[in-house]
Amino acid sequence: MLWSVSRIREFKTSTAEIADRRRPMYLTEYCMPYLRLISVAGVCALSLAACSRQDESGTTAAPEAIAPAAANTPVTAQPRETRTVPVDVQGVTDVGATVRVKSVDLAEDATVLDVSISFAGKTTNNVKMATSPTYIQLPNGQKLMLKAPEGNPDMNIVNGDTMNGRLVFMGAVPRDAQRIAVVFNEGSSSDSIIGPFLRLDVPLSAQAGPAG
Repeated sequence: MLWSVSRIREFKTSTAEIADRRRPMYLTEYCMPYLRLISVAGVCALSLAACSRQDESGTTAAPEAIAPAAANTPVTAQPRETRTVPVDVQGVTDVGATVRVKSVDLAEDATVLDVSISFAGKTTNNVKMATSPTYIQLPNGQKLMLKAPEGNPDMNIVNGDTMNGRLVFMGAVPRDAQRIAVVFNEGSSSDSIIGPFLRLDVPLSAQAGPAG
């Protein structure tokens, strides 16, 4: 059967449309809208995750959590200032050793005496002023022991010599103490030719006190 030209053109057009329908469709043509949706959803998910991490890292402690931490913070006490008391107390042993206390430094953790020790005797060539327990005795009976002097722990002194220095006693004297006692060679005797005993009563004022 013969078709007219117009009919052929219509057929061609229809055939092109059919061929276009039969042309294979690629994934991007079908899935592009869905991929766009997935991309948008992914961006939103990443944004939410980032916000979540920011909330976790930038969380500010509540006032209730800060208060206990502040309450548990240790308070540092102010250090005690050293007070120097000038004195002039002297004592002499029977064997010929003389000890003179010129000042007392009342510090936070120690008590320091500025002293002069000399020896002039006929019974022995030297004596030791700290061969037995030597300490400061407080009014309440406590004893602040002598820190052995470096290089001369027994405080040995030769006949005819004089030693000047600072004796450190371990511990602080109470602020309200009115006087202290300095004891050399506890348990010995004043005429010992090895380590003579001597006790000095030192008032914590600018005036000198009696020596014992």
